Amino acid sequence: MTMRSVGLIWLLAIVLMIAATFAWRDAESTADELQKATVFSAKFSVDSIDRLVVEIPSEEPPRTLVFELGEEGWRQILPFEIAADGFAIRQLIVAAADLAASRRTPISEVISEDGPGLASLGLDPPEAIIGFEAPGFQSKIELGARTVAGRSWIRIVGDDEVLVVDDDLHQRAIDDDPRNWRSRRVFASDREISGVTIKNGMTVTSVARTGRLWRLSSPVDTRADGPAIDALLGVLGRVEHDGFIMDGDFDASRFGLTDPAATVTVRRDDGVTETLVIGGPAGLVSRDRFAMIEGMPMVVRIDEATLRGLLPPVLGLIEPTGSGVRPADVKSIEITAMDDFVRLERDLDQWTVEVVRGDERAAGLTSTEYVDALIQTLTSTRGTEVIVQAFPTKLAIANVVFHGFDGRPLDTVRIAREASAGRWAFENGDGVLRLLPASTEIPLAANEWPILDR
Repeated sequence: MTMRSVGLIWLLAIVLMIAATFAWRDAESTADELQKATVFSAKFSVDSIDRLVVEIPSEEPPRTLVFELGEEGWRQILPFEIAADGFAIRQLIVAAADLAASRRTPISEVISEDGPGLASLGLDPPEAIIGFEAPGFQSKIELGARTVAGRSWIRIVGDDEVLVVDDDLHQRAIDDDPRNWRSRRVFASDREISGVTIKNGMTVTSVARTGRLWRLSSPVDTRADGPAIDALLGVLGRVEHDGFIMDGDFDASRFGLTDPAATVTVRRDDGVTETLVIGGPAGLVSRDRFAMIEGMPMVVRIDEATLRGLLPPVLGLIEPTGSGVRPADVKSIEITAMDDFVRLERDLDQWTVEVVRGDERAAGLTSTEYVDALIQTLTSTRGTEVIVQAFPTKLAIANVVFHGFDGRPLDTVRIAREASAGRWAFENGDGVLRLLPASTEIPLAANEWPILDR
C-alpha cells in the first residue's frame, strides 16, 4: 500500500468522525427541543391516569365533574355517579399527553405593568381547569383564550410561565361539553337482567325470569314469548339516549317528569334496579320525549324510534303457542273431544292409541306422524293472533292433557273453534287465546286416529 493510499484512508476516517459528531449534536439538539416543547413531564403516562377533575369556573354556579377509573371502567362520581365513555376520556388524556408548546412566556412578564395580564389571555379566570391524577403523579392545567391558527393559551398550575399550544385539548374539554364524556347508555350495567316492569299509561307489563324461562305476571299471568323477550333485552342492553338536556337542580314538572307518561324498570341478578322515567314531548312537532334515570339529577332526550323499542305492545310479549310443554317430556296424551276419548302413549319410538266412541273401543299402534303433528301444533306452532279474554266455553270442542313420564299431568289445553269450521283457539288456563287459521288440521276425534297392525 502506498503512502498516498494510507493518507486517503486517514482523511476519509477523519471526515466520517466529524460528520458523526455533527449528527450526534443535531440529534441531541432535536431531543432537547422536543423535551423543551413537551408540556407535561415524563411522569405523565396515558395508561396510568385514573382520575380526572374538570372545573368550569366560568359558569354560574361553577361546575365540577370528577371521573374515576375502576374495575368496571371509567365512571363519573361527581356531581352524581354514572357510567362514563372510556374512549372519549382516553382521547382527552392522549390530547393532554401530546401537548407541545410553541411559545413560553414567564408569568412575570404577563403580569408586569407593560404585560397583557392573565385576564387578557383567558387565564383569570381560566375557561376550564383539568386535573390529572395517577399513582405518584398529580397535575392541573388551566385552559385560556384561543389565539390564531388553532392555538391556545394554557398554564400548568404551579409553573411560572404560560404556554401557547395546539387547541386540541380545548376542543375536547370546552367545545365538547364534559357531560358528553358520560356514557349515553340508558341502562349502563352489564349484569344479567332478571325482570322488567313497564308502566305505559294505565297498563303495567311485568316479566321475570325463573331459571331459563320468562313469564308475565301483569297484565295477565302467562308464558312470555322467548324471542320477543330476547328482543326487548337486546334493546335494554344497548339503548342510548339522544342527548343531555340539563343537570343539577331543575323543575321536573317542566319536563313532564313528575307525572310521567311511562316508566321502564330493569331488575338485575344482583338485586339492583334502574328506572327510566319518560316525561313530556321534547318539542312542539317532534315525538321525542324528555327522560331521566330515577335518582340521577339529569334530563336527557329519548327519540321516537328508541321509545318504540322500550315500550313494546303487551300482546307481543305473550308466547303465542298453545302450550309450553317440551315434546320430549311427554309420555302420554289424553284427548276428550265431545263424546270421544283418545289416549296416546309413547312406546320407545312408537305410539300406541286407545280410542273410545260410545260403547265402541279399539286399540293398537298409530301413526307417529299424526302424533308429532298434534304435539307440534299445540306446543310449537305460533298463533296468528293473541287475545286476552276468557275461554269461550260455548265454542269448546276438546281438551288435550299432556302427561309426563311420572304419570302426572304437565298441561291441559282447551280447544275451541268458531262456527262453520272457522278459526281455532287454544287456551291453557291463563285467560289468553292463541288463534290459528281455519285451515289448520288437528286430529282430535276418535275416527281421525288410524290403528295400524303391529
